[in-house]
Amino acid sequence: MTADTLKMEPLVEDGWALATPRDVDIQELMSWFPTADSVDIWSGPRFRYPFTGTSFRDDCRIDDIQSFCLKNPDGVLVAFGQLYDRHDRAHLARLITRPNSRRKGIGQRLICMLMNAAQRISNYSEYSLFVYRHNEAAYRCYLAMGFVLQDYPDDAPMKDKCLFLTRHRPQAGAEPH
Repeated sequence: MTADTLKMEPLVEDGWALATPRDVDIQELMSWFPTADSVDIWSGPRFRYPFTGTSFRDDCRIDDIQSFCLKNPDGVLVAFGQLYDRHDRAHLARLITRPNSRRKGIGQRLICMLMNAAQRISNYSEYSLFVYRHNEAAYRCYLAMGFVLQDYPDDAPMKDKCLFLTRHRPQAGAEPH
């Protein structure tokens, strides 16, 4: 994924839209993190808190990593996620569902749509992600979607705190959910 792919046409499925975030979306996203712990579980320990609009955008690498907002059919921002290439896999990162929209299947929808977006960008055969060991809700979501636990990469930090999961792309013609 290159800088040329950072802006892509929205991906729309059943009225849900996955699109490049606008400034107003970033402002809304920032409101989902009321504490340092809430930012850490989402983004890791290098993310500054308290943040400003500029530090949030910089730490999130909005302008460097393929970033997406998921909006429901009413146009409400309900989730956010990022994609980048990591060892020839589409790596899903900084996945979050709006706090008052959790446990409604939106996280699964976000992941499915991110995987579809990754296929528009490049022909990946596998997806990967990291999750904090104590984030049981997210871990269960990923397992339910077919991600499997893998040996932790040697080049990745926080081995004692995170798990590494991968998932193969479905067969041609099959949905990625």
